[in-house]
Amino acid sequence: MKGSGDHLSSGSSLVDDPINSLSDCLIQSILSLLPLKDAARASLVSTRWHTLWTSAPLCIDDSSLHLQPSVSSASRSENVWCRQAVFDIISKHQGPIRSCRFTRFDHPLFHVTVDSLLKILVDKHIQELSLSFSNWHAKTGFLLPDSFFSCKTLLKLNLYICGLPKIVSMPIFPKIKEVVLTSVSLDDSFITHLLSSPSLEKLHLYKCTGYQLIVVSSPNLMELVVTDQARLFGHVKEVAIESAPNLKNLVLSETATMGTFVSIKHAPKLALLGFICLDLVKLQIGGGIFKRESRSSDIVLCGPRTLLPSVKSLAVRVNFSDEKQILLMSSILQCFPFLETLDVKLVNRMTVNETNMEALWVEGGPFSFLNFLKQVTLKGFSEHRAVVAFANFLILNALVLKEIALLCSTVDLCYKKNWVEERCCELRYKERSSHLKIEFLEDWGSHPKFASWNLVLD
Repeated sequence: MKGSGDHLSSGSSLVDDPINSLSDCLIQSILSLLPLKDAARASLVSTRWHTLWTSAPLCIDDSSLHLQPSVSSASRSENVWCRQAVFDIISKHQGPIRSCRFTRFDHPLFHVTVDSLLKILVDKHIQELSLSFSNWHAKTGFLLPDSFFSCKTLLKLNLYICGLPKIVSMPIFPKIKEVVLTSVSLDDSFITHLLSSPSLEKLHLYKCTGYQLIVVSSPNLMELVVTDQARLFGHVKEVAIESAPNLKNLVLSETATMGTFVSIKHAPKLALLGFICLDLVKLQIGGGIFKRESRSSDIVLCGPRTLLPSVKSLAVRVNFSDEKQILLMSSILQCFPFLETLDVKLVNRMTVNETNMEALWVEGGPFSFLNFLKQVTLKGFSEHRAVVAFANFLILNALVLKEIALLCSTVDLCYKKNWVEERCCELRYKERSSHLKIEFLEDWGSHPKFASWNLVLD
C-alpha cells in the first residue's frame, strides 16, 4: 500500500490523463462553460484547476444554485444565501465575468446590493446580463443607476420589472447588440438614445410603460418587437422607421399600435411586418399616406402608392363588419407585391350588407402578390359572408397557394353539427387547378404550426 501511495504522490498516474494534459486556456474554457456549482466542484480536482478557475471567464446563473422552488420562509432564507454567494463570487473572482443571470432580486432588501454588483460587473467587462426583479416596485420598477448604461463591453441585456433613468446626453452601451425589456418603465429619450447605438441589432419591448414614441434611425437594427398593455397604460402614439437599412422583422402587437401612426420610410430589407391594425389613425409607406381626416371619415391614400417588395410575411387585423376597413385592406395589400405568407386576424365578424363581397375584392385589384402567396392564416374564421368571400377570393386567385389554415372558435368547430362540412361546401377549392391543403384548427390563440407569428396570433 505504501508503494502504491508513493506512486500516486509522484504524479506519474496523471501522465496519461488526457484532460489534465490540456493547456491552461482550454481548461479555463471548460470551467467557464459549466454551471456555477459544477465549476466550483471541478476546481477542487487539483491545485492547478483551482488556480485556473479563479482567473477563468465566468458565466454565472443564480438559478443553478436553487435548491427547491418554494415560497416558504426556508426558501426566502435560501434566497439570501444565494444572493450573498453570488455577490461574494463576483467580488472576489480575479478573472473577467462573461455573463450573469440574476433571478433572485425578489425582495426590496436585496436591491441595496444591485448598484455594487453592477459596478463590479462593469469593471470585470461583463458581456451578457439578465436582471429579474419582483413586483415589490411594480409601479415604477427598481431604478437602475445612470452609471451602468455607459458600460463599454455589454453585448446583450435582458431586464424584467425595473425602471430606467431619463437619459439626455449620456452614450448608452456603445457595443450593445441585443436588448430585451419586459415590464420596464422608460421614456422616449431612453429609447431614442438606445436606438442610436450603431451596433444595436435587436430590440424587444414587452409590456413596457412610460414611452409613446419610437423613432428608428439605426444602421444595424435587424429586429424590432413592440407589445404593450394598451388598456392599462395607453398605446404607443407613433412608430416611425426613418432609416433602417438592415431591418428585417417589425412586429407590433395590436394593443401597442391600435390607433397609432405607423410610418415606414426607409427599410429596404424588411421581410416580416405585422400587425397592421386597420382601425389606424395614419399609416405611411414610403411617400404614400393612408389617413383619416376625421373619426367618421374614410381612410384615403394621399400621395403616390409606394411598394415594399422586400416584405414576404404580413399580418393584418381587420374588422370584417366594417366595409371601409375591407376596402382599406384591399388598398394596403397592393403595397406588398411579393407576399408569400399572409396572416389575418378577423374581429367583430358580423355579416355586412348584402353586397357581392367577392366582386369587391376582384374590383379592388390588381394584386401582384397573388402570384407568390403560399400560405394563409385566417384567425377568427366564421360562416359570415364577408369572411367566406375573402377566403374564396384567395382560393381562386392565389396561383401557388399551398395551404390555408382556418382558426375557428371552439363553439363552431366542436359543438355545431356538420359545421365544417357546410364550410367546405362554401369554399371553392375544388375549382382550383392545383392542390390546396385546407386545415380547420381550434382557435386557442397562438398555434405551434405558425411559430414565426406566435407574437401576432396571440
